[in-house]
Amino acid sequence: MKEIGVEQIKVLSEPNRLAILSLLSMREMTTSQVSTLLEMSIQNTQYHVKKLLEADLIIPTRTELVGNLVEKYYRSAFEPGMISTATDEKNVDIGERLNLVFAAMGAIKGILNHGITTLDEKRESYFMKVGERPRYPFSVNYVILPTTEQSTKEADALIVKLDQDLQELSDKHQEEAKAKFAVIYAVFPYE
Repeated sequence: MKEIGVEQIKVLSEPNRLAILSLLSMREMTTSQVSTLLEMSIQNTQYHVKKLLEADLIIPTRTELVGNLVEKYYRSAFEPGMISTATDEKNVDIGERLNLVFAAMGAIKGILNHGITTLDEKRESYFMKVGERPRYPFSVNYVILPTTEQSTKEADALIVKLDQDLQELSDKHQEEAKAKFAVIYAVFPYE
């Protein structure tokens, strides 16, 4: 995909679509896999996947026969950093930029809520049976940067590199274990 435009940003202003796109940016998945991870009905997931396909934000990658069903796999059609670049376009309305920011925060909130719910449901086994639990890396941090042309350029470069490194890591270890963990980061105004 060459460039993300205003119409695509409008499609992404729906939080469920941004969450789906976030998952498909990590690795290829089927509609049913996305439905399970996001705890959405399969019909609702199919609707949002169709909208993302129509906007050229995701692409079909392959099909697989599972029993009598044909499972279609999808993946994000854009490169890391393209949404960030698009939100800086002069022809993108400030309202659309805000919708995208709130949609991204909604997707992050959804992922965090899912993680918290999972930990809460497994509280007894996770915290009591230490030797049996999966080991997750754990870290929380934030950095506040001054908004200058140079700091923005350097932060963009770091984010693109992080996206690429995490994608390589995900591809490398994609099917090794059932237990998964999410790496989340967000950039937003702080005044």
